[in-house]
Amino acid sequence: MSRFERPSFDVGQHKRLKDKVFILGMAPTVAQVPPDADEYAELWLINEAYRLDAYYDRPTKATRWFQIHKRWDFTRRQNRASMSINVKDHWAWLRQEHDFPIYMQQAWDDIPNSVEFPLDAICEDLGVAGNPHLTYFRNSTAYLIAFAVWMGFKEIGIYGWELASETEMMYEKPSALFWLGIAAAYLGPENIDIPVGSKLAGWGQRRYAYDDVPAINRMHVESRMGDAKQKEYQALRELRRLPSDLNTRDAAMYASGQVRAYQDMIEELDDVMDPRGSFEEEEDE
Repeated sequence: MSRFERPSFDVGQHKRLKDKVFILGMAPTVAQVPPDADEYAELWLINEAYRLDAYYDRPTKATRWFQIHKRWDFTRRQNRASMSINVKDHWAWLRQEHDFPIYMQQAWDDIPNSVEFPLDAICEDLGVAGNPHLTYFRNSTAYLIAFAVWMGFKEIGIYGWELASETEMMYEKPSALFWLGIAAAYLGPENIDIPVGSKLAGWGQRRYAYDDVPAINRMHVESRMGDAKQKEYQALRELRRLPSDLNTRDAAMYASGQVRAYQDMIEELDDVMDPRGSFEEEEDE
């Protein structure tokens, strides 16, 4: 058996129905899922994704649903009473009868379609159980990718996932990419389907060092300098009002120093990116 060939796990009631699965989030790229995808792939949705029906102008189709959070989360008041009349009460929705299973941390008597998510079996069969470095689940995406690998899908599409907010970028995204790498190893990179424009795995990003782009680029520094100039303007206004106040003078000097520092940084970046030559070429001459 190849190192990355999927073993023949007994997945029991979780047996896959198709060879491909679309793991669907709620970011705009979910709209790129082909309209006929349910004919040849399983469709997995999460949390309150049914609320996007009107936004994407198509009805929700699902093979399986996932609500992995604690009970207090999916029963909380904010999920039961929305400011929008077009948003369904999530707790009421969970208690309705559906034609697909809803995977949760446990099966609940008052949620008729609830099924326990087989996390322990997934970790055991994929060989990560007991290893705190590899049982790396920080968001729903990671759980679902691991589940899809465990179930033996031959192709995985990941649509509607960006994880681009500050919290998601720092806390959640790394684990999703970790499991995406494992999925690519098992299935082959050619069988990982990510839509054009998705920022999940760094669409359009340049390669560190190879593409000769500094870690901090000019646009970022200009943005910071703009903020610094605004603070400098406010500090100088305050200094005109209180010219003898030492704290006000220090604040104005600090703000002006920040602006000059950013100006120097831009000049340095321009020099780094200057294509006209290098020290090595000067030595060769």
